[in-house]
Amino acid sequence: MAYLKIGVSEENLLAVSRISSYDLSSFSLKNQFTSESGHTITYPVRMQKKRIAVTAEIYGNEYETFMSILKNPEFYCNFRNPDGEKSGYFTLTSDISVTKIMPAFYAVSFTIEEV
Repeated sequence: MAYLKIGVSEENLLAVSRISSYDLSSFSLKNQFTSESGHTITYPVRMQKKRIAVTAEIYGNEYETFMSILKNPEFYCNFRNPDGEKSGYFTLTSDISVTKIMPAFYAVSFTIEEV
């Protein structure tokens, strides 16, 4: 079952309860260093960061609040992980796709990554 709450702080979260698509994945960041002698070393910077691709159905009264949260450079997020609920700070890493389903009801698609 998909689960997502987002907000500008840990105290004030908006629950996104109508999720039609939820893809949770993990990835690692790697840096590469090349020495003067030409040897290249690749090393992990941060292991297992989370990436979440979501399509959520948002009612008009939540839409403005929801969009203002996503416009922040970073925001707080609670989400469901296979081993339970997790939380952390995330940033938007894709364009926001908005489809108006009916008056005051939108399908919003986006991807966020852990900071």
